[in-house]
Amino acid sequence: MVEIAAPPERVFPYLVAPDHRLRWMGLLVESEPLEEGRFRDVFVEHGQRIELEADVVRDQPPDLLEVRLRGDLFDATSTQRLEATEIGTRLATVVETAYTSRLARLAGPLVARRAQRQLEADLAALKELVEGG
Repeated sequence: MVEIAAPPERVFPYLVAPDHRLRWMGLLVESEPLEEGRFRDVFVEHGQRIELEADVVRDQPPDLLEVRLRGDLFDATSTQRLEATEIGTRLATVVETAYTSRLARLAGPLVARRAQRQLEADLAALKELVEGG
């Protein structure tokens, strides 16, 4: 969770627009719209390229964005809820992951810890980007 000193209407576009997402998501190197409500993201971590296809499940600006992600080793759902506060926006992100291979399931706890650290760094970068104007 992160508190951002800007209203949800100003924060929400940073969650959906590829050019914005490329600026605050540390491992994201490509984001390409495929069709309405679908896109392909490419992440690079430790030299490894990870491609994900994403479907927007629920898009309720400026309060909620839910995206289903599919990759070679896992399926995940990312839910981002934005709540107006006295200082701006409280953004809560929950990612639920199901690993699709035995190897991925074994590595799951390690991957989850790294993903959590990356999410925290990304949300801090989002806060700085939005608050910086």
